[in-house]
Amino acid sequence: MTLSGLAQVMQGANKIAYATSLVNVPNLRIVNFVWDAATPRVVYFASVQDSSGVQEFLASKQIAFSTIPEAGNAHVATNQAVGRISARNLAQMQAQFLAEVPDFDQVLALIGPKLALYEIQMTSAEVDLGLGNGVQQLQF
Repeated sequence: MTLSGLAQVMQGANKIAYATSLVNVPNLRIVNFVWDAATPRVVYFASVQDSSGVQEFLASKQIAFSTIPEAGNAHVATNQAVGRISARNLAQMQAQFLAEVPDFDQVLALIGPKLALYEIQMTSAEVDLGLGNGVQQLQF
């Protein structure tokens, strides 16, 4: 398994659209995220603790998501993922969020104490390297 394509695409985006479904009612949310090459199968995002969206995220047995490219159409997508409260905390990843997520300093100033760190763990993913550049299937 080569992770260079995954790294290239993940480092070129800072938003994902993730989908959940409870009692046959689908929901889609867009959140900022960070990706750490040390944990390539995991996408991290911060959200308000105990919000209805977080409760739905945690209750879903399966998560689907796609990165949202800032330019072009290269993206990572999967429907083979699960969500959970992260084993890491936001303080441990704060520098990375500040470096990679636009205006995250303002988010921290406004609602920082209400935030918790969540993660989406993939078991497989499709890495589309963009028009004419190929598609990779990854298994974690």
